[in-house]
Order: sequence, then C-alpha cells, then structure tokens
Amino acid sequence: MAALVTFVIGSATVVALDRSAGSGADRGASPTAGASPSPEVPAVVPVAYLVWVPGGFPGTTEERLTTVRPIAQAAVATAGVGWLTRSADAEGTVVDAPADPPSIPVEVTGIDPGTFAGFLPEGPARRLVAALGPREAILSRSSAKLRGLGAGATLTFAPGVEVEVAGVLPDVLVGAYEVVLRRATAERIGVDLPRYALLAPREGASPTAARIQRGVEELLATATRRPIVEVRAPGETELLRAHDRSLPPIVLKQRYGEFAAAPATDPPRTLVIDPEWMRRWLRTATVPRLGTIQCHRRFLTPLRRAMRDLDPALDVGEVGACFDPSWRPDDAQGTLPPWLWGAAIRISTTLNQPGTPPLLDARIVEAMQAHGFRWAGRDAYPDGSLFEALARGGQLGT
Repeated sequence: MAALVTFVIGSATVVALDRSAGSGADRGASPTAGASPSPEVPAVVPVAYLVWVPGGFPGTTEERLTTVRPIAQAAVATAGVGWLTRSADAEGTVVDAPADPPSIPVEVTGIDPGTFAGFLPEGPARRLVAALGPREAILSRSSAKLRGLGAGATLTFAPGVEVEVAGVLPDVLVGAYEVVLRRATAERIGVDLPRYALLAPREGASPTAARIQRGVEELLATATRRPIVEVRAPGETELLRAHDRSLPPIVLKQRYGEFAAAPATDPPRTLVIDPEWMRRWLRTATVPRLGTIQCHRRFLTPLRRAMRDLDPALDVGEVGACFDPSWRPDDAQGTLPPWLWGAAIRISTTLNQPGTPPLLDARIVEAMQAHGFRWAGRDAYPDGSLFEALARGGQLGT
C-alpha cells in the first residue's frame, strides 16, 4: 500500500462551518434537540491528491485511475442529492418530517469503506469508516449540528431507504458532505455519479498536480472528446470534495437556511421549493446596474456594494437570474448550486456561455471578488458569467 501521512490544520474550516450556522428558526427545527455526542476526533485533512470531474467521470475511466503513473491507490466516490423524507434522533423522536414538498435535499457521498478508510489517519475515524455497513451512515459535524442528530439517529431517504447514523466526523475528514454512505447504498437513493477521487502515489513519488492532471486527462480522453479535470495536490485545498472552490451545500444551508424541495416534472430539470422558505428569504429588489432581480435577502447587501463600487463606464451586459430553481443531478456546477438559494448572479451572459472561454472585463471580476464573490470563469469548466457567494477573503477556511 502507498505510504500515507496526515497533518493537523487546526480548526479553521470546521470553526468557519460551525460559526456560520443559522438558528433553529432558519430551518424550522431545533439544531440541538436530540443530538448525541460523538467521541472527539481531530480535524485533520488527509494528505491525498484530489481529482474531480465536472459532471462526473465518463464511462468506466474511474476504474482505471491506478493506471495513471505514478498512482498506486485510488478511492473513487459518488456525490449527489439524497431526498430526505424523515429523520429521528436516537430516542425515536422525529426531527425532520417534511410534508409539502415531501423531502429535503441533502448532499450525499457514496464511498467504498475499505479504500476510503485507507486515506484517513490511524484512529477512531478510520475504524468508523472502515466498519460502515450497508444500513449505516456517517454525518459530517456540521450536518449533525444542523439536523440535531448524532449516533443512533435514523435517516430515511426516498424511495424508503432507512439508515442508522453510526457516528459523526469532522467536516474536513469527509469533504463537508452532509451524509456518507456505502456506495451501493448511495446508489439505491439515486446517488450514483462518480464525481471525485482521492489518489495516493507510490512510495517515494511526489508528482505535481499538473502531472497528475495530464495523466488523468489522457485516461479520460479514451471516453470523451474533451476531458475536463480539476486536480489538487496535498495541501492545496482543505476540503477533499468535488467543486472544492465553491461553498458546500451545508454552508449554504447554514448561511441562507435549509428548504424542503422536490424535483419538478413541469418544467423538467427544476425544483419545487418550499414556498414558505421562499417567502421568508427571497426578496425582489432593484439593484444598480443589474435591474430588478430576485435574490436571497442576505445576498443583496454585498451585491449592492459591489455594484456601487463598479466603474460606471463598465458594461455589465445581460444579467441572468439570482434565484433560479434550475437543477439537474449531473450539473457541472455541483450537486446543489448556490442559485437555488438565490446566492449567485450571472453578468454578461450572452458573451459568457458555460464551457466557453470567458470574455468578462477583469475590472468587473476584481470588484466582485473584493466583496466576497467567487468567479467561476477560472474553473477547468469555465462559467464566465457566474459569481457565487463565498466567504470574504477567498477559499473557505483560510
């Protein structure tokens, strides 16, 4: 087995997640009722190369990642949305029971316990993951806090799959995904798209991220005409997950509130979102330079400030939606993109179509970034019109 090491990063990421948690009123349930304590596990980031592919690994390429030199070990994971229909604490008290819409979208990752555990430090976290059973789940710490659940709690996902919470782990150990399941269990609830992988090189090798990226691109080129890959070397990111530059859905929930929702049939590829949540949090307002838009009320203030600081001579072009219920399970921008919360905005949409080289004035990008927005135009799959909510100062946890 390849040599693996870990390092302690302190509590920056976990504290950032926990401190941004909203009150119980934000989601309609107490965030502490029925919570069960878990043994304290250090918040450490596994030292691994992170590889993720917007829209998921094509074909069977995920099965051949260890053919990329000098990779010796790979843990491929699925990621997607599980539709939570019920939860109860360890005493059986119901915590979540959405009625209309009848489910809560929860970000789930599906793993192979044996290979994934090999990337974790020796100790209780590795043992917990390695022993994860087909009817069990692991919660990230922020997810447990939001739900008010701990070990012994039960989660029920459509179409009637019930799992018991085996334990809770720090966000950085599970990529800030809300729920961790065995891959076969995740597939039963529709989370079957392999989106990311953790890689370890053979002992003594220290390849650059660029070298790994070239190798993975060559592998993917056997299954797709235009391979798009994101790679991070150890230490380059604190959350080993797909779409690691964006705020994870758990943080969006903490900051903007959690909603019940369900996939719509008309129109397709959209979500029906809880109208009560929409009434409480969405506002239609006129923003200078952008016109009349509907956004989350907490998103509007920094957006107004950014537009106020923008050079009046700059043309922002056509403006897209801020709140947008559009959703698809293989979206290139993630499992639950921020526009579902009204926490993203598109600027100059005609000239900046997703997947094409961005053509946005750098001064607009600078002004938006100065007010805490992330620009998606530098991604491997560029989306030059898209600005997302992000913690001030850049990457989460810095």
